[in-house]
Amino acid sequence: MPLGRTLNMPKRSFFPMFKVLLLAALLPGAARAAGPSLAGRYKGYNLLVVSITNIGTDHMSLYGYGRKTTPNLDKWAAGALVFEDAYTPASWTLPAATSLLTSLSPNAHQIMGRNRDVLLSHKIKTLEEILNASGYRTAAFTGGLDYMPSLGHMRGFGTAPDNAPFTRFDVTIPQAEGWLAKNKNRKFFLLVHGYDAHPPFLPSRFEGVYSSTAGRSVTVDPTRTYRGYRESKDANITAYYHEPRPSPGVGEKKRVSESVTILTPDDVNYLRDLYDERILDEDSRVGEFLASLDKALLEKTIVVVLSEHGEMFAKHGRFGRAGGIRGTLFDDVVHVPLLVRLPGEPGRRVRGLVQIEDIMPTLLELLAVRGPAKVQGSSLLPLVSTGTAVNQYVYGGTRYNTYMPETYGPYGIASVNEYIRDYNWKLIHEVTFPDGKRKKAGDAEETFELYDLKNDPAEAVNVAAANPGVVKDLAQKLRQWVETSKKFNRAGTSTRAIPKEVLEKAKQHGYW
Repeated sequence: MPLGRTLNMPKRSFFPMFKVLLLAALLPGAARAAGPSLAGRYKGYNLLVVSITNIGTDHMSLYGYGRKTTPNLDKWAAGALVFEDAYTPASWTLPAATSLLTSLSPNAHQIMGRNRDVLLSHKIKTLEEILNASGYRTAAFTGGLDYMPSLGHMRGFGTAPDNAPFTRFDVTIPQAEGWLAKNKNRKFFLLVHGYDAHPPFLPSRFEGVYSSTAGRSVTVDPTRTYRGYRESKDANITAYYHEPRPSPGVGEKKRVSESVTILTPDDVNYLRDLYDERILDEDSRVGEFLASLDKALLEKTIVVVLSEHGEMFAKHGRFGRAGGIRGTLFDDVVHVPLLVRLPGEPGRRVRGLVQIEDIMPTLLELLAVRGPAKVQGSSLLPLVSTGTAVNQYVYGGTRYNTYMPETYGPYGIASVNEYIRDYNWKLIHEVTFPDGKRKKAGDAEETFELYDLKNDPAEAVNVAAANPGVVKDLAQKLRQWVETSKKFNRAGTSTRAIPKEVLEKAKQHGYW
């Protein structure tokens, strides 16, 4: 797959039949017979995007999870394209959301931090800007923080209330419904988002469906958000959480605003149960919203449901997504749901590697709206129409440039965290700078983790040492993707100050 591509919308790609069949045969699912092109079929249609952030496929019954956590989406998805193999480029919302709205990887759009460099270059056009210029009314009702209206990737939304950080769907869905009632007769792009499944995993309307302390040694406080990356021989995990403390006075030693606890297996399982209940609650709210949409409106609206990332519970000693510490890029976090409902198109499962960056060019091609001259994503219409692969690999990666000894454990390390995968192998590459310095090569610690996905889909055993040739090949491809991405966009970011109260709220929710 080309690492950067020119996008001229709309157009249809034609392939010799033998090439279509050959490429389709490489996919783990059977190709569909070629039908009428979807390109431009939905010209003038509305677009509704719903983000269920922090939910990965591994906790959704829609994707085979043993618990019935998404009954409403399971039912709704019967009429949608359900992409089986969609992946995010980052383990947290801001860079992933920016990739969604720009079709650029984090190394290209350069939005990879919250305390600086958060304003996207005006030379980069967002999806909402493009649709706004094409006559769409645009609105976003979100949970704030990484979707704050003042951030650069939100540029172009005509309506976007400044909701408090971590606002949930019980607020954003009514806001969206009120806006829809006034704008449903106009061509629109509407984004709805909520932090319902984000930690801390407070009790929900479905408390007790999965969670119980009976017969367990549960000591964990579920009102905290835990991040950890150390595991003892007895399977316990050293985890960190943020605890607000007074700022040190003049001459006082700088204190770290962290607290440390030990998570036992019972604690981890209890938090996982609470998380599943939050997903069940979120599925109920989103399902009710989608079911309430007017049928006439749905006949003129493309509906997309996705997540920017998932959550991880005690894998390889890591708990949560934990900033730059390796382990954040396991499939628990980066394998995300993607559902697209197209009026008149039958619902079905779609196999083939998909990146979040592919969503924007796909939607623009469906809507017959011309996009930017250059994007990194690929239209998924060949995959949908004929089973033709559009990605040989999927990639992800961000830099954590800021060394912050004043913050808590998992985030006090500057690092690079990235991955490449196909259906056979997954390589996770990380470089850490524990002392925050980059002057000497010896300051950095570089690690490679390789997983044999065919025989070890759970990514349980690192086989890098036994497969040096595979590591070398994938590392070279990953390096090429990173370097190409950095050169793809020469426009730099700008800086704005994030309010201290917002940063404090973010730390309490497990962010630095």
